[in-house]
Amino acid sequence: MTWIKRVIKKDGSVYLYEYKSIRQGKKVISEYVRYLGVESDQEKVPLPKKSVMTWKPPERSVRSGDVTAFWHISQDLKIAQTINRICGYNKRDITKSPGTLLTIWAINRALDPESTTQLSAWLERTDLPRLAGFTQNIPGKDAFYEALDCVCSFNEKSDRIIDNTKAIDEMLYSVWRNLHPLPKEASEVVAYDMTSVIVYGDTCQLVKKGHNAEEGKHQQINLSVLVSKYDQHPLAQRVHPGNHSSMTTMQELIPRLSDFAIKEGTIIWDRGNTSQKTVTTLERHDWKVICGVPKISSDAKKMVQNVDIPGTQENLVPCKNVGELYAVKIRAQLYGKEREAVVYRNVTKAAGCLVKRNRAIHEISGELNKLKKNTEVKNQELLRDKISKILEGWKSFFIITMPSDGKIVDFEWRLNVERMEEALAMDGKYLVYSTDKSYSATEVVRLYLEKDFVEKFFQVVKADEDLKPVRHRLENRVRAYFFVCTLAYRLLSAMRWMIISANSKKASIGLKDFLKKLGQIDRLEVDLGKEIESFYVNITTDVRDQLNVLGMKSILVSERKPNA
Repeated sequence: MTWIKRVIKKDGSVYLYEYKSIRQGKKVISEYVRYLGVESDQEKVPLPKKSVMTWKPPERSVRSGDVTAFWHISQDLKIAQTINRICGYNKRDITKSPGTLLTIWAINRALDPESTTQLSAWLERTDLPRLAGFTQNIPGKDAFYEALDCVCSFNEKSDRIIDNTKAIDEMLYSVWRNLHPLPKEASEVVAYDMTSVIVYGDTCQLVKKGHNAEEGKHQQINLSVLVSKYDQHPLAQRVHPGNHSSMTTMQELIPRLSDFAIKEGTIIWDRGNTSQKTVTTLERHDWKVICGVPKISSDAKKMVQNVDIPGTQENLVPCKNVGELYAVKIRAQLYGKEREAVVYRNVTKAAGCLVKRNRAIHEISGELNKLKKNTEVKNQELLRDKISKILEGWKSFFIITMPSDGKIVDFEWRLNVERMEEALAMDGKYLVYSTDKSYSATEVVRLYLEKDFVEKFFQVVKADEDLKPVRHRLENRVRAYFFVCTLAYRLLSAMRWMIISANSKKASIGLKDFLKKLGQIDRLEVDLGKEIESFYVNITTDVRDQLNVLGMKSILVSERKPNA
C-alpha cells in the first residue's frame, strides 16, 4: 500500500514524497519510494480539482407532518377515489376533483377548523398542494363549494335534492371493514344517537325550532350517526330537520341499516328512541336490539316497580364512574307480548333521588303550612296561584283540597302516600330490553351503558372540529357540510384505531399528542443546482418509531430529485 507524505518547509512550500508500507515480521514499516515534487508544481503534481457546490437556501418551510399522515390514511381508505367514483367525476383536472378537494377540507377540519374560512390560504402553507398534485394554482373558495355540490345538489328539473352521501358512506364503510375486519366469528355492534346543532338563520329548509337539551327550544338542525362499537368508526351520518324527534328519525334508520349488508348485527340506542314500532320492525329485519325503555307505559312501570333487585355479588354490574349497579332479568308483558328484559338499579342514584325528594317535600310542607296561616290572601284564585308556585315540579306528591264554596279562602293538604311509594319503588331503576337472550343481565347493562362511544363522536365533531356555526344556507350545502365533518372524524378515528391496534411499545403516543408532534414537522426544499433536496425538520425519534409501527415508514423521508 502506497501513501503520500507531505513535508512543509520554513518558506511554506509543501514537498511530496511517495512511501509504501511493508511488513517485516510482526511489524509494519514505511519504505521511501520516490520524490513527487512541490505541491504547487502543476507539471509534476497537479492540484486536486475542487468541487464547489452552488446552492440556494430555502425560501420557506411548509407544514408537513400531520397533513402528510392524514393524506396517507385517506389514500389507504380510498376517500378521494370513492367520492369521485360515486359522483361520476372522471376528468384529469385534479384541481377540480371533488374527492381531492373534500379530502383536503376534511384534513383541515380535523386539524385547524378555525381556519376553514381561509381554506385556500391555509392550504398554501401546508404540503397538501404537492401531495394532491396541484402543480400551479391553489384551488379557491368556489372550487371547494363546487365539490360540495358534487356530493349533494339540488336538481331544478326534478325539484329534489340528489344526495350522494349515502352511497359514499356505504362504500367507505366497506373499504374500512376490509382493511380492519372484525375478529373471527364476531358480528357488528353499532350504536345510534342524534344531536341538535343550533343554527342562526332560517333560510335553510332543514332549520326548524326543536328541543335542545342544553339550550331549550331554538332554531336547529339535527344530526344522527351510526358508530361501530368495535373500533368506534362511523358507518353513516344523516341530517334531519330540527323539529324531528329521535323517535321520528328511527323510521329512516331501519331501511338504512339494510344498505350495509351487515349479517346478524346488533344495534344499541338510548331510551328516547324506543317505541313498539321500532323494536318490532328491527326484529323482523333480523337485527338484534339492546335499547333503553322509557318508564312511561303502564307495562314498563309495572316491570320496574314490581321487581326486587338483590344487592348480591351475582347481580353486580362492574362499571366505572356511574355508581354501584345491580341487575336482574325478568319476564313480563311489554310491547304487546311477554318479553324478557333487564331491570338495573343504580344504588348511588337511588339514594340521591330519595334525599332530593325528601328535602323538597319537607320544604314544600313548611311553605304550605305557612301559607295556610296567611290571612292576607283574599280569594281562592290567588290562593290557587300561590299553591301552584309552591308545588312546582312536585305537584303529584301532594293532595290539595279546597272548599266548594268559592268565597271561603282556605285549603287542606296531605301527602300522596301512594305516589311516594311508587317513586320509592322507581328510584334509580331503569329498564333495558335485549333481543339477544344469550347475554346475561350484567352483560346487557354493560353493553347499553358503554354506548357512550357514539356520544364521543358528537363531542369531537362539535368541540374539536368546531361544527358551529353552520355558515351554509342551502339545504344541499348543509347536508354536504355535515358529510365533510364526518369525513374528518373518519380520519381521526382511523389514526386512533391504528395506534390502539398496533399494540406496540413504540406506538405509545396518544392521538392528541401524536398530532401535536406531527404538526411541528416542516418540509424544506434546497436548490442544489442540478438537484433539489427535500428534507424534514423537527421530527423526533419517538414520532419516527410510531410512524414505522403504524405502517407509514415511507412518509417524511428526505429525497433528491432532478431540478427541472
